[in-house]
Amino acid sequence: MTLRFALLGDPVRHSISPAMHRAAFEILGLDAEYVARRTAPDEVGSAMRSADLAGGNVTLPHKLRAARALARPSAAVRATGACNCWWRRPDGELAGDNTDVGGLQGALSRLGLHPGGARVLLLGAGGAARAAVHALLEGGASSVEILNRTPARARALRDRALARATDADGSVDAVRVVAGPRSGAAYDLVLNSTSLGLSPGDPLPLDLDRSADRVRFGAAFDMVYAAGGTAWVRHARALGIPAAGGLDMLVGQAALSLERWFPGREAPFDAMREAAVAELASRTASEPGDGSNAA
Repeated sequence: MTLRFALLGDPVRHSISPAMHRAAFEILGLDAEYVARRTAPDEVGSAMRSADLAGGNVTLPHKLRAARALARPSAAVRATGACNCWWRRPDGELAGDNTDVGGLQGALSRLGLHPGGARVLLLGAGGAARAAVHALLEGGASSVEILNRTPARARALRDRALARATDADGSVDAVRVVAGPRSGAAYDLVLNSTSLGLSPGDPLPLDLDRSADRVRFGAAFDMVYAAGGTAWVRHARALGIPAAGGLDMLVGQAALSLERWFPGREAPFDAMREAAVAELASRTASEPGDGSNAA
């Protein structure tokens, strides 16, 4: 029997996840298919429980709702309150994980951007930001400063992170809310977790030219991906700041998702990345990708 998996979100028409997973299913010889389903907020739970689905991924703007639909959330889901991957257990209960966490950690590692001891400026406070904070603290970041256009959401993210922190891991004082980059600050990494860049004409998440404030950025990472790099990635590189988009994070979370659905199978990361690159290349270079990096 063919197992069906789906991406739930809105929008989903831009997603390259079907191409990645189809490539992986073919290489692994799995009788499975993957489709994208545009899903309204009030349909998320029922869609996840749909009898025709064995599991799937969740993207904008449904990750928090998806977490609430799970009977068996992973430790990462409990820590972040967000779910981007779910599957149906043999007993029929829904289990889920947040593979954005591992996807981000793997992407940063492949780029030589290791969180250990890093001073990070995080842009955004949504579901993707929850995964980012968890990944950064788990990776040993010395500080994470959250900058968000709605300060209340940034404070809620900080409070959630601190509620799960302990003095032993040194993260109790590591998370702060800021109104902007601190004058004279030197950040090892600035990370965009917002959806800015997902649509053509979006403003930059942050102008990185802060020479007047003597602010320095060691590297920039954009969770949004696009063929040729997002406008923000190109902006950073033009200023001499090493920068990367979220393609490797996207592929990484997808590979981890597949391994949750099929325990004991190793996802073909390189082949999935090749399929993602090919799918992006078939579109216009200016078309942005999935800002949530869930699928």
